[in-house]
Amino acid sequence: MAYSLRVSCLLLVLALSACSQKGDDPAHSFSGSDVRVYIAKSVITMDAVRPRATAVAIDGDRIAAVGNMVEVERALSGQTFHVDDRFADKILMPGFVDPHLAAILLPMEFITPHDWDLPGRQVRAVRGREAYLSRLREYEDSEDGADWLWTWGYHALFHGELSRVDLDAIAPDRPLVVWHRSFHELYLNTAAIDALQLDQAAVEAHSQADYPSGHFYENGLQLVIPGLLPMLLQEERYINALREARKVIHAGGITTIGDAAFGVLDMERELESLTLAGWNTSLNPFRTYLIIDGKSMGEVKGHERVRRIIHFMPRRDLERIFFARRQVKLFADGAAYSQLMQMSEGYTDGHEGEWMMEPGELLEAARVYWKAGFQINVHVNGDAGLDAVLDILQILQDEHPRGDHRFTIHHLAYARPDQARRLAELGGMVQANPYYLWALADTYAETGLGRRRAAGMVPLGSFAETGMRIAFHSDFTMAPARPLLLAWAAATRITAEGNILGLNERLRLQQALRAITIDAAFQLGRDDEFGSIELGKKADFTVLEQDPYEVPIETLKDIPIWGTVFEGKAFPLQHDD
Repeated sequence: MAYSLRVSCLLLVLALSACSQKGDDPAHSFSGSDVRVYIAKSVITMDAVRPRATAVAIDGDRIAAVGNMVEVERALSGQTFHVDDRFADKILMPGFVDPHLAAILLPMEFITPHDWDLPGRQVRAVRGREAYLSRLREYEDSEDGADWLWTWGYHALFHGELSRVDLDAIAPDRPLVVWHRSFHELYLNTAAIDALQLDQAAVEAHSQADYPSGHFYENGLQLVIPGLLPMLLQEERYINALREARKVIHAGGITTIGDAAFGVLDMERELESLTLAGWNTSLNPFRTYLIIDGKSMGEVKGHERVRRIIHFMPRRDLERIFFARRQVKLFADGAAYSQLMQMSEGYTDGHEGEWMMEPGELLEAARVYWKAGFQINVHVNGDAGLDAVLDILQILQDEHPRGDHRFTIHHLAYARPDQARRLAELGGMVQANPYYLWALADTYAETGLGRRRAAGMVPLGSFAETGMRIAFHSDFTMAPARPLLLAWAAATRITAEGNILGLNERLRLQQALRAITIDAAFQLGRDDEFGSIELGKKADFTVLEQDPYEVPIETLKDIPIWGTVFEGKAFPLQHDD
C-alpha cells in the first residue's frame, strides 16, 4: 500500500509539473532584451497539450510563452514586453517545413503539361505533340543570343514521342537540352551531342541511354552531366535560379527546407552558390538543411569515405545553412514521372521499370550508414521497388537492430497496404509527394498503370492507419513549393481532371497539416527545434488569412498567405523584391 501511495504521489507531481510547463510557461530563461507578444485571431500550435492559443511571446528567436493574453502576461511577469497586434485578424501556424526541395531547373524555359505560377511569370500548360514542338520552336526563335538552349517539362504521355530528329529540325546549329518533367531524363540534339564530345560507343553500351534518339535516362545521365555541369553551375545562371527559388519558398509560407540531393552536381560549388545567392544572410526568411546524395558521392569516393565526410560536415554549418546530422540519401528505382518505377505487376503497355541502384548495391551502401547509426532516406516509387527496400531494411534490422532509426521512404508513388503494415513494423516512415496523384493519375489510368493502380497512387491513408508519422515534400519542381497544396491533395485526392480517386486513402486534415509542420520537422531530426509552437522552440510561424479548419477542405490550397515570421522577425510577402 505504501509503495502504491508513493507511486500515486509521484505521478501527481509529474502531472502537475507538466501542467505547469504547458499551462503557465514559466521555464523560459529570458535573454534580457525586449520581448514581443504577437496576438492573433487564433494560433494553431500543433501541440497536443495546447492545440490553440491567441498570443505568443517571443524573446529573441525563441518562443517564450504561449496561451491567451492573461497566461502570457503571467509568464512574462517582471519582463519588459510590447504587444504587436498586426496579426490580430490572422491565423498563426508553425512555419511550414518542406524537407525535400531543389531549385536548379528554374533558369530553364518551362514547357509543361500543367500551369505554373512562379514569381514574376506565369507558365501556361502545353498539351499534344504539335503544340509542344510549336512552343519549342517559339523558344528557339526568341533566344537569338543564347549559345545553348535549355527547356524543362517534356512528358511523352502529354506531349507525344520526341527524338533527336525533332530537335535537330528545330535547332540545327545550337545545342538544345530538353529536360524531362521527371528530371531523371533528358534529350539532346546533334549539336549538343557534338559539343559534349560524347563517345557513340560508350553511349550505345549503356543500358539507360539511346544514341540515335539522343535520349539519356536514370543512370544514363552520368554520361552527360559532367559535360553539362560547367553550364548548369555557371555563376550568373545558377545564382539567379537560387534567388528566384528564395521567392518561391517564401511565397509558400515555408520557413525550413531540406535539400535531399545535395552534392549531386558539385558539393563545393553548390554550397558557394547558396551563399552568393543570399541563402545564408539574416534577410533570408528560411533555413536550409543539406542531406548528402550518398549515391552520387559514393560512386566517386566510396561509401565509407562518404560516411566520414557526412559525420564531420556539421562543422561547416553556417547561419542559415546546416548539414543534416547523420543523414544520407540513397536511391532505389526510377522516376514516377517517367513511369520507370519498378512495379510488381508491370505496365499495361509492356515496358519495364529501371533501377537507379540495384538492390544488392543498395544493400551494401545502406549497410555502411546503418551500422554507423545514420538516418537513411531512400528514393523509391513503385511497389516492386518498395518490396526490395523493405527486404533491405529487414536485413539491416536482423543484422544490427536499432530503435528510433527514422528510415524514410521518399516519394511513394505507388504501394500496397501490406507494405504499409510491414514498413510500420520495421519502424520506418514515409515522406511523400501527394501531388503525383493530382498531376499523373488521370493519364496513368489510361496508359501504364490502369485505373485500379492509378486510383491507388500515393496511398497515404493505408500508411497513416498504422500510426506512422508522415511528411510531405514538393521535391520542387516535381510539385509547386506550396505545402498547403500538398496537404489539400492528400486530404481531398482530387486530380487535375477533377476526379476524386481512392477515397479510402485520404488523410484527415489534422494529419495533412502535421505532415507539413511537426512531422516534417521530425523527419529532419529537428522536431525539438521547430515544427510546433511551443515554449523554447524557434519562433517560426506561417501567417494565414483564413483558418484551415474553418474553410471547406476543397479550398485549403487557396488560403492566402500573408507571409512568415522567421526566428521572431516578420517577413511579409509584399516586401519581396
